[in-house]
Amino acid sequence: MKKLDIVLIGVIAGFTAILDYIGVVGLPTGVFSVSSLYIGAAFYTLFALWFKKEAVLGLYLGLLLGAVISGTFTIYALLLAWGNVLGVSIVVLGFKYIKGLNYKLVKYYDFLAFIGLVFLGQLVSSNYTLRGLNLFGLIPDSALNVAIYGWVVGGMIVNIVIAMPLLKILTPIVEQKILFKKNDK
Repeated sequence: MKKLDIVLIGVIAGFTAILDYIGVVGLPTGVFSVSSLYIGAAFYTLFALWFKKEAVLGLYLGLLLGAVISGTFTIYALLLAWGNVLGVSIVVLGFKYIKGLNYKLVKYYDFLAFIGLVFLGQLVSSNYTLRGLNLFGLIPDSALNVAIYGWVVGGMIVNIVIAMPLLKILTPIVEQKILFKKNDK
């Protein structure tokens, strides 16, 4: 692993921790003190599309750190933090392996694919994480479906409103200023 990769993982982890803190402590408007418009989800998608494996590790570490600083860390976080990582990985894998798709959102079907892949990713991440919390007795059965729906709808909104425009606008800058330099080192 290169020195720049470690820095990138650290930056992503730190930014993820801050977003997690905001979503849990700063804007606790949803179910179980987690924001129903969890803005971190949009940035997790961006990081994963831009930085791939470094983002996956950075996101996981950042989610754990965010849980620690927000006071919500439990031993279950070690297992359940992977839910967000799995969700954004679906988006990345879709853009990588579905022929003709471009995560830079250059054609109309790229936008449709983004929405579809984000929806699928939100379904996976919400079910993995929330059903895990339910399994461990931290979310009652009566609240599980509402929590899943809220997660998916909120995740879709922030990804469409935040991630989609930022992906379209910032990808050329990120590629030129960060990814190009990273690949040269």
